[in-house]
Amino acid sequence: MLIGLGQEWTKRGLGYNNALFMAAELLLLGNSGTAPLLLIEEPEAHLHPQLQSRVMELLHDHAEESSPPVQVILSTHSPHLACAVPVQHLTLVARGKSFSLAPGCTWLDAGDYAFLSRFLDVTKANLFFARAVAIVEGDAEALLLPALALATGRSFGKSGVSVVNVGHTGLFRYSRIFQRSGEQIPVAVACIRDRDLVPKDTPKDMRGELRSSAEMTPAEIAAHVTVLKAGESANVQTFVSDHWTLEYDLAAASWPLATVMHRAVQCARVSERSWPSADKLAEVERRAEDDITTWKSEGVSLSEVGLRVYRPLRMKNASKAIAAQHAARLLKDVSLPDGELPPYLRDAFSHLCGGA
Repeated sequence: MLIGLGQEWTKRGLGYNNALFMAAELLLLGNSGTAPLLLIEEPEAHLHPQLQSRVMELLHDHAEESSPPVQVILSTHSPHLACAVPVQHLTLVARGKSFSLAPGCTWLDAGDYAFLSRFLDVTKANLFFARAVAIVEGDAEALLLPALALATGRSFGKSGVSVVNVGHTGLFRYSRIFQRSGEQIPVAVACIRDRDLVPKDTPKDMRGELRSSAEMTPAEIAAHVTVLKAGESANVQTFVSDHWTLEYDLAAASWPLATVMHRAVQCARVSERSWPSADKLAEVERRAEDDITTWKSEGVSLSEVGLRVYRPLRMKNASKAIAAQHAARLLKDVSLPDGELPPYLRDAFSHLCGGA
């Protein structure tokens, strides 16, 4: 049963009415002479993303223009609002404690704050709400890591892990958000990156300008890795691939993963221009499995298998992102013991999820 009270109808929803109410309160406070303060709990309620951003602009502009200025303090679970506010104005609340991100409270410097104001968008701002954060350098990692973790019995979703893809620059600018002198923010952060040293016996055409680990002393390799891990702290750890790149290391780690990656890469090769039919994909996967069976019978080493599997990606004959999509699909039917994973990923998953 519907009961109507009054004769007037409005086209405005609850979100618009909330926004209008906040604007009205802000105007009233702007005319107040005694320490005007506006507290708002979850202003994103019932607002679509574009209107959330507009509300933040309104709150910021009117608060600054009021005389005296109105101090606005709000709580939110919205990445749309979090990315609309300069990082230095944010305070994280984790496990009942608050952690200001203002200058001097974190390891962020002036250049970091300027960088984050330009590049910390809504897709990355979910890091502010995570229990743990995996910061990665590419689409392949963003697609593959959750599937790999699930195949080992871990769930990024259940563990509250956010995967943040920052590309090939700014990795540590994001991790320094969680680093500070004194008490650390209780959020585990894993920076996952490639070693980018080609393994022994890598063909010349696959090497490019990269150095070979076979031409370096153990001390030189250790120094290279140390540079890649610069800026670690108790809660922020960097996990560098054991040999070369994510895709090579997966294919060279174990026969189950070599099978998954070879199937995925070969599927990616036929998926470049249009997505093939299920029958076509099944045919490609069968041929890839036949390759693996042959290589096993011939005694081909896993390091050589890794090179063969990785070649189409390295030579730009297949897309890493598309291969990762196929690998994530194939991993749904795979159960992996920890021993089948590359060691650096096993350690990263333990850091993020607290073990299996």
